[in-house]
Amino acid sequence: MATARTNHLSDNIYVIRPILVEARLMTEKHARDTTYVVALTEELREVESRINTMKGALGLCSSEGPLQPTPYETTGEASVVNWIRAKSRELNLRLRWIEQSSKPR
Repeated sequence: MATARTNHLSDNIYVIRPILVEARLMTEKHARDTTYVVALTEELREVESRINTMKGALGLCSSEGPLQPTPYETTGEASVVNWIRAKSRELNLRLRWIEQSSKPR
């Protein structure tokens, strides 16, 4: 059972990491592409959902709220870039915490 949980966690991590890296590499030029921003935001929503699911499967408490909408329509491109990078950092920290919490002691 523990092996199955670890394999599931590893599978999710290999899917999640590239998305978080892509979000960290977001530039102002990318922010001009509305389709790209919307797609990346949806991927971040999916990552957050997967992280919350992993936390629940491991029996870890989850007090995180839902992903806030991107400020794309109301602010400039720099704000969108900063928001996506910040969300990526937050999700990366949460993922690392899950990895550390799931390791046998």
